[in-house]
Amino acid sequence: MGPPRAASPAGAAVDATAGVRVTVSDRYVEIKNGIFELMLSNPDGIVTGVRYNGVDNLMEILNKEDNRGYWDLVWNPPGKKTGIFDVIKGTEFRIIYHDENQAEVSFTRNWDPSLEGKAVPLNIDKRFIVLRGSSGFYTYGIYEHKEGWPDFGLGETRVAFKLRKDKFHYMALADDRQRIMPMPDDRLPPRGQPLAYPEAVLLVDPINPDLRGEVDDKYQYSYEDQYNNVHGWMSFDPPIGFWQITPSDEFRTGGPLKQNLTSHVGPTTLAVS
Repeated sequence: MGPPRAASPAGAAVDATAGVRVTVSDRYVEIKNGIFELMLSNPDGIVTGVRYNGVDNLMEILNKEDNRGYWDLVWNPPGKKTGIFDVIKGTEFRIIYHDENQAEVSFTRNWDPSLEGKAVPLNIDKRFIVLRGSSGFYTYGIYEHKEGWPDFGLGETRVAFKLRKDKFHYMALADDRQRIMPMPDDRLPPRGQPLAYPEAVLLVDPINPDLRGEVDDKYQYSYEDQYNNVHGWMSFDPPIGFWQITPSDEFRTGGPLKQNLTSHVGPTTLAVS
């Protein structure tokens, strides 16, 4: 997210020195630090809301809560080539650590033999961290496969954020790769015409007429992992950004030349392994 400001457009004061607070209810876990507020579903661990700079929610409020900010994976049992898509939802919540300077929370989902063939044989622990004085949050996952559990293939695992289409229209991947983007509505008939495969759409009658005749395809925004350090979206009213920042490449597979998805029309931003 963007840098902290002295006050939000709505007039709510921002206190960059405030301590980190955690509020837990039956349905939500709310973490705030005086700069922004992170709302997570309890015990699923889905990012249902991010409040910042006077905007009540940077996530797409038109989407269902479990389709805003989430971890997912694609896996397959032995002998099957078709991957199974799974949005990872926790079943148990706990606070790992909390004081005025830091909060770390956990959402876990454990596997047992009764789930064989139905769920990926992993214990999964999704973590979220908020620090004092920071305008963003950290997230990481711990995947555990115990001895004797079934083999499986893991095609990919991701963190996906779907932002508000009424605010985020400008996308940036690098100094020389940034632009005003089409709207998601532009990809649907009659504004968009499907091409050879589902991801590629000809913009026949886009909302922004300057984009007429272009082809939108999320794969054209792929980036080699060695350069894929930060990408995201900007809003001009109010002036804020939402950025996916990669602290290291240790979780990635395929080497520095592998191309992965970054951000694309949605507005969507991804971290892919």
